[in-house]
Amino acid sequence: MARILDVRPNTQRIAAHKPELGVDCEHQVVVDDAGTTLLHLTTFGSRDRASHRKSSQSLQVDSKVAAELVRVMRETFGDEVLNASPRLDVAFASGGAVVDAELLAQAYEQKPELFRALITNDEAAGDVIAMAHRRRQVERFRRLLEDDDYFDNERKTRFPKRGSEAVWQHFFEENPWIFGVSLSGQLLTSWSDERLEQVVAGHSIASVGKRTDALLRTSGRIRSMVFAEIKTHRKELLEPIREPYRSGCWAPSFELSGGVVQAQGTVHRAVMQIGERLQDKAGDGSDIPGEFTYLLRPRSYLVIGNLDSLRGDGGGYNQDQIRSFELFRRELVEPEILTFDELLARAEWTVESAGTEAYSEP
Repeated sequence: MARILDVRPNTQRIAAHKPELGVDCEHQVVVDDAGTTLLHLTTFGSRDRASHRKSSQSLQVDSKVAAELVRVMRETFGDEVLNASPRLDVAFASGGAVVDAELLAQAYEQKPELFRALITNDEAAGDVIAMAHRRRQVERFRRLLEDDDYFDNERKTRFPKRGSEAVWQHFFEENPWIFGVSLSGQLLTSWSDERLEQVVAGHSIASVGKRTDALLRTSGRIRSMVFAEIKTHRKELLEPIREPYRSGCWAPSFELSGGVVQAQGTVHRAVMQIGERLQDKAGDGSDIPGEFTYLLRPRSYLVIGNLDSLRGDGGGYNQDQIRSFELFRRELVEPEILTFDELLARAEWTVESAGTEAYSEP
C-alpha cells in the first residue's frame, strides 16, 4: 500500500508480464485528512489462485500525479487509441483570448469535420480564411523576391520552356487582389477570371495581335480599362555601368525604357482599334445593355526591378541614382512605374491593416 508522490522514467530492463498472470483492479475516490481528493487503486490476486479473492496491492494518486500519468499514457498509446480529445488551452485575458496553437492543431487532426462545420456556420470565418491565405501569399511574394534559389527553382520546375516573367505572371494570376488593391486608388479587377494576360489588338477582346501582361479594369458604374506590363525583379532600373551619363545623372536602363515604350505602344494600339469604349458581352456573345468599358486615356503600369538595385557597394542607397530614377518616372504620364518591392510593401500593408481592423475592438 503506497501513495505515489512522483512519476519519472524508469531505466531498468523490464520484461512484459504474461496475460495469464494478470490481476483485477478496482478504483475508488477517497479524501485524506487535508481534504485532498485521491484516486485509490486496488489490485486483487490472480484469478487462478486457490485461496479466496483478496486485495494484493494498492496505490493512491493525487491530481498532479494523475495528470502526469495521463500525459505519459497519451504519449505512449496516442489519443485515438485512448479515445481522448485534446484539451484546448484558451485563456481570456484583458487583451483577448490566447490559444495554445499546438493543442489546437492536435484537436483539428482529431476532429477536422467538427472544425469545418464550425467554420461553415461562422459568417466571419470566410474573411479569416481569406486573410490567412493572403498572408501566406505575401510571404511567398517576399520569398520570390529575395530568395534567388527559390525563384530559379520555380522557373525551372513550373515554367521550363518560358522565361522568368512567367513566374510573376502566374503568381499575379493566382493573386489578382495584389493588383486590385495595390496599383491604384480605385479597385482594379481582372478583365478575365481565367487569365491576366490578354490580346488587346488584332483578333482580340474587341473583335492574333498585341498582348498585354495584365489587362484590368476599374470597378464602379463607369469602368475604365487598365493595362500593366510585368517584367521581373532582376531587371535593372538604370544603365548597369560604373559611370553616370553626366555628373549626378544616371540614364534609365534599356529594359526600363523599353518597357515604357512597350506599354505605351500597347495602349496606343488598343485605343486605335477599339475606340473610346468597348461593349461588354455576355457568355453567348450578345451585348449586355448599358454595360461598357471605357478607354479614355486609359491608365497603364509597368512593374519592373527592385529599388535595392540602387544601393551602392557600402549597402546604402546611391542618392544620385535615386534622384535620377524618381525624376524619370515622375515625369511620365504613362505608364506609371512600380518596382516589385514597392508592390510587395503595398500588399503587406493591405494585409496587415485588414487584419488589424478585423481584430480591433468595435
